[in-house]
Amino acid sequence: MEEVFSKSNYNTTNNNIKPRVAVVSFPWASYVPYKFLSDVLKILEPICEKIVLIDGNTERVNIASKKVKVRDIGVGMHYLKDIKPKFYSAILWTVKCILSQVKISLELIRVRKDIDVVIFYMAYPYYLLPLITSKILRKKTVEVVTRSKSKSFLSKIISLQDPLLFSLLDGISPESKSLIKELGLEKYKGKLLPEGARFVDVTRYTIKKKLSERENIVGFIGRLRKEKGVMEFVRAIPIVASENKNVKFLIGGDGDLLNWVKNECKKIRNEYKINITIVGWIGKELPEYLNELKLLVLPTYEDAFPTIILEAMACGTPVLATPVGAIPDIIKDGETGFIMKDNSPECIAENVIRALNHSDIESIAENGRKLVEQKFTYEGAIERWSNIIKLV
Repeated sequence: MEEVFSKSNYNTTNNNIKPRVAVVSFPWASYVPYKFLSDVLKILEPICEKIVLIDGNTERVNIASKKVKVRDIGVGMHYLKDIKPKFYSAILWTVKCILSQVKISLELIRVRKDIDVVIFYMAYPYYLLPLITSKILRKKTVEVVTRSKSKSFLSKIISLQDPLLFSLLDGISPESKSLIKELGLEKYKGKLLPEGARFVDVTRYTIKKKLSERENIVGFIGRLRKEKGVMEFVRAIPIVASENKNVKFLIGGDGDLLNWVKNECKKIRNEYKINITIVGWIGKELPEYLNELKLLVLPTYEDAFPTIILEAMACGTPVLATPVGAIPDIIKDGETGFIMKDNSPECIAENVIRALNHSDIESIAENGRKLVEQKFTYEGAIERWSNIIKLV
């Protein structure tokens, strides 16, 4: 047992020694987290000696470096709607959730000699057992906080474990400064680390069609889940169309509400004769879709640092969003985008019309692009994450 509990050989006082890092995530059903995870591995590659990825569904991750060793736990979550009856689906989901934590913990034990730091990324709220395992193994632990304040009843119940998680962690890296106040992280001041924001590839996400040349297409792109406000967006469509019949709508994404979105949009098309396109999950074609939009709308209830905002801004597409999580750090109303006070269908519609009719919409789009180029480069992300690991 002496070997298991040996101190880490990672010496933060020697800048010539690169850390050996384990990245722990949760095997979500959605494809979106794996896109973000791919970006994180790309950031860590030049600053780490070795990277061990512990997760399920790892075939979804884009791994371009030989430094990354994959430990797939062989468990993948599912959407509750995918399995019938619903109560069985919920029981199975719970069993897989527990099993995934056990398997991740076992993998941490197996790779204990090869790692110094454990980074929990998009593992919340299901990483308590792996965290305890990491502490027993005497590894440095960090959570990159990718969430905003819980709004739903279930989320609030789950968040009761947060004080325990934060007390066990060695470091806490919020994706943006505003999350510190929103999540009450001030009390953990001694553990706070630099922001764990990712980056946007501005060579891929770039302006291919000028805003003035685009049709009036208003889009929602993201996970089709209740907390993302997609239901409110759909209900706002007829209200917008009543004010401007030339507006078209695009919805891209996947999730529990996909069938609901399809059914509701079919009813709206039939009743109001509105042009609505539903494209499902968008992969490599995302920059092309963003370059077709006149406005991207994110009426989310809760979010930490939605990357789609930065990707849209990089493509010269203005964004209208609710002021949650890190969004106010990125979007200043009338300067780098548009903010709406809430996500009621009426408020969404009112602000969509306001944005489309704004006399300086092209300047606002240009300001958004400049912000991304200045603050969210790959080089900047490498520097941020390097400091996170050094300071933990």
